Amino acid sequence: MSDLLLVRDSYGPKETMGIMMGSEGDVMAHTIERPWVPDPHHVGGTSFESCVPDGIYQLVPHTRPNGDEVVALVNDDLGVWYQKNDRPGTWGRYLVLIHSGNYVEHVVGCVAPGSARTIYENRPMVTSSRATMEKLDVQRYSRLIIESTRGAVDE
Repeated sequence: MSDLLLVRDSYGPKETMGIMMGSEGDVMAHTIERPWVPDPHHVGGTSFESCVPDGIYQLVPHTRPNGDEVVALVNDDLGVWYQKNDRPGTWGRYLVLIHSGNYVEHVVGCVAPGSARTIYENRPMVTSSRATMEKLDVQRYSRLIIESTRGAVDE
């Protein structure tokens, strides 16, 4: 199994955008996520409102209630667990998935890939998300490495 790399290149007030690449460096998708919303008490950001922090995540196969085969991000050190009951207490993120969605409101702390990014009716979006998910075949990857492009965030 190999790695996926997500390079975030735009942190906006309403969304975070990036480019997802395979381990060979080929661009496979553009991504849209929630903006970064820190949680003053926990490293993982605000549950269900924020993208997850940069880092290395294990990818766990997951089947959504609608039958979609996706993956969940897991990194205990960053406060991101697979299931709610995996958390050591009452805090922490869980069920952070890579799944289809075109607009930021289609993801609640998750990552949505698409074939391109654009603005439609004054809203940023990724296009052809469901087709991109099928092409990505995310369950064949074992890890997701998330990093920021230099200059995309305050240093």
